[in-house]
Amino acid sequence: MQAIATPRTSTGRFYHPELDVLRFFAFLMVFLHHAIPHDPAFWTRLGVPYALAAILAGVGATGAFGVSVFFVLSSYLITELLLREKDLMGDLDVRSFYIRRILRIWPLYFAFLALAVALQWIVPGQHVTLRAGLWFSLLAGNWFIVFHGFPLSVIFPLWSVSIEEQFYITWPTVVRRIGQTGMLICAGGLLALATAARVYLGINHTWESKVWCNTFVQLDPIAIGILMAVTLKGTIPNFSRLARTALLVLGVTGLALGAVYFGIKNDPLTTWRIVLGYPSVAIGGALLLLSVLRNGGAKSNSVLVYLGRISYGLYVFHVLGLLISDYVVPNQNASLLRYLLRVAAALAATILLAAISFRWLETPFLSLKQRFTHVLSRPGG
Repeated sequence: MQAIATPRTSTGRFYHPELDVLRFFAFLMVFLHHAIPHDPAFWTRLGVPYALAAILAGVGATGAFGVSVFFVLSSYLITELLLREKDLMGDLDVRSFYIRRILRIWPLYFAFLALAVALQWIVPGQHVTLRAGLWFSLLAGNWFIVFHGFPLSVIFPLWSVSIEEQFYITWPTVVRRIGQTGMLICAGGLLALATAARVYLGINHTWESKVWCNTFVQLDPIAIGILMAVTLKGTIPNFSRLARTALLVLGVTGLALGAVYFGIKNDPLTTWRIVLGYPSVAIGGALLLLSVLRNGGAKSNSVLVYLGRISYGLYVFHVLGLLISDYVVPNQNASLLRYLLRVAAALAATILLAAISFRWLETPFLSLKQRFTHVLSRPGG
């Protein structure tokens, strides 16, 4: 393996289209997690052979960890961009960082929250309580789920956005004040804190939803993203095709172990399962990132890159897309074909909603965001 050296001070741009492709596949994992039943018996009832049914159920279960891939990717990119800005400018413009995050996250986030509140007057079964609306409005939706359970609303996937926003609030100030050695120590501290939190929750036999959505539990992928950005030092590993394939297989294996072997999304939980399972998933996400990260000369499929660019909207809208598909393709349990049509309709609806949102809601704010950007991370500025 060789590394393509790109000193952080040498450029005001850091954009890798293959990471947009990874974003799309991370979304697709989460979509399949919510779209595909995790019980092989469901598929065998539809005439699917048991071996294939088990694979489909495993894919559905493993898809939950697309969220972990998002966490690794976001942590790596944010840390890398902050380090590049610090090297380029001699300091960090923390105020501009917060403005950029607000312009990127808040317009769609709060527009969708308002839409979800309106839906409860139109769609049976949708309900956003005043308490849930308040917690999600404060970007603490994950803590609402920890203490009160999942809301009966399409807003529930926003819990992971809350965790990312909590990371964004604190990390730039830390990066501004300490060096890279200190950042490595901080990342190690985050890993230790995550382990301690899981030991405590495991000993107290905490239910899965209270573990899965807990910020402290989910610190592993964030810490590993930080470690990657600091240790790579602005370079891009130049792996051979065989090495990338091996990293890809090992990454998927790490995610699958979390779902199938450790079963960290299944109650009742045990301490050893969650203590070992979450790091397995975080390492798997990091290996996936390493398997796709390439130097600037590599090309990526333009359609997948676009889908990755709108992946925030895809993630936000996908449960609504599944809800729409229930009306477009009713009685999907009647046959395998109807169920697959339902999944296809949900994905199509999700892509359409995300594309509309990206073009008409997000893009104006993204254009404004560039005024506060020192290190460019998108094509065209």
